[in-house]
Parts: sequence; structure tokens; C-alpha cells
Amino acid sequence: MSDCSPAIRFTNVGFMREDRAILAGINWELPAGGWGAIVGPNGSGKSSLVRMAAGYLWPTHGTVDVLGHRLGEYPVSELRRKISVVEALSIYPFDEQMTAEDVVCSGFFGSLTLSYYQPDEAQWKRSANVLADVRMESFAKRKFWTLSTGERMRVLIARALVHEPALLMLDECTSGLDLPSRETVLIFLSELAQLPLPPALLMITHHLEELLPRIEQTLLLNSRGQAIAAGPPSQTLTDSLLSQAFDWPIRVTLREGRRFAHSEGWPRLHPPL
Repeated sequence: MSDCSPAIRFTNVGFMREDRAILAGINWELPAGGWGAIVGPNGSGKSSLVRMAAGYLWPTHGTVDVLGHRLGEYPVSELRRKISVVEALSIYPFDEQMTAEDVVCSGFFGSLTLSYYQPDEAQWKRSANVLADVRMESFAKRKFWTLSTGERMRVLIARALVHEPALLMLDECTSGLDLPSRETVLIFLSELAQLPLPPALLMITHHLEELLPRIEQTLLLNSRGQAIAAGPPSQTLTDSLLSQAFDWPIRVTLREGRRFAHSEGWPRLHPPL
């Protein structure tokens, strides 16, 4: 892989499901080692793009390149060893007896149990270190299922990082979290850039306030799976473009490098009740 190869490149990507277009004509790339985000309303195809980048979904049209390798021309199993995905809305049916540190260690094997594996001392030590990174070391021996939603998310992110992936993708990673839990996760994510070998990072969201100031490239989709804009957040996450993408009047406020969106009232087609 060339060091200058984009972490992700979508070229004229389209995706159909049961004769319905989920995505159409998507062109976007995340630079090597870069941090980016895909923003759009529910049903815009954001998660489909993540699954394509992870090799779990194939485009109907176009090509997908990840870490310098084209999907379909490189062993998917090899590619997945370099990638980690955390999907907040997915159910992770771990063995009920697994502790937080067990769940993190399972990331070495991509498994939902450790029953068939014997982690070595170095793997357990790495798991403990990553748990400490996400401020969860005191929960290491707690059963995963007894943790709060925010605590589970931090453990899942630690699990995703335990094998030092080259690309980390977070799909709605703060969904369902209260404000302190959300900010705890975002503070930790902002510190990833300080790692010796930080991964390229892709965030998927429809909430602007979740986007970290370090995000360099964004792809803005509408509800029909079409790209409204692509480029730096200053050029893509504007009042007019967001209003177009969400089909709703939106104003954006910038505070300390983070963006916050609010409604400008009812759109003309939706008068108040």
C-alpha cells in the first residue's frame, strides 16, 4: 500500500436494494490518516457506505478503494484485519459471562466469545492499556451487560482499537447517550490523534455537535442517497447546504471549533399544527 493512498475512496458508487436506489453517484475520498465524516438524514445511505468500506456490502455501481486496495481485488479477510467498525445501533451478543476486559480482548480475534481462544500475556496487557485509555480500567472485571450504555460504548471503542487498526469507522457512536456520556466519548476520540500511530477516522452522524474539530473532510448526503456537497466542513456544513440535505430550514452556529445546528422554523410545506 502506498503511504499516499486514500484511506477510503468512493468512485461513482451506487447501491440498489429491491429496485430502490439507496445511493447514487457518490464520489468522495478520505485522505490517508485523515479524519472525516459522512453527514445526512436517516435513510440517506450513510451506514451502507460504512459497510461497503468494511467489505460487508458491495456497490451495485462504481468502485470502493480502502487503504490502497480495491474491493473485489484484494482478500476481504486481510482487509478487515486493518479496519475496525463500531455501530452503536447494532446488537453485540457477547457471551453473558464476558467482562469488559474480555470484550476488549475479543477484538484481537473478531469474536463474540473467548471460549475458543487463549489470549497471550501481551494481548491481555494491551487490552488493559486500551481500557485505561478510555477511562474504563476500574470496570475491567465488571460483566459487560451490567454496564451503562455510555460505558459499553467506551468498551466497544477500546475493543475496536485493541489491534491498532489503520482505519476506524464509527457509525452513530454516541446515539442514545446522555450529554456527559456523549462528551466523555468525544473527548476520548479527540485524543486518538495523540497516539503514536493514530488510525484514519470516519464518523457517521446526523448530529453536527458530534463532529470533532479535527474533522477535515465531509460528505453531505440527502434522503435520496445523493451527494449534496463534499469537502472541508467550512464549505459543506453551511446553512443552505444542510437545509437542502435535510429538507428543513437549518442554521449552524460555530463555537470553539464545533458546530451546532438548530431549526429556523417550519418549512413552507409543513405548517405548524
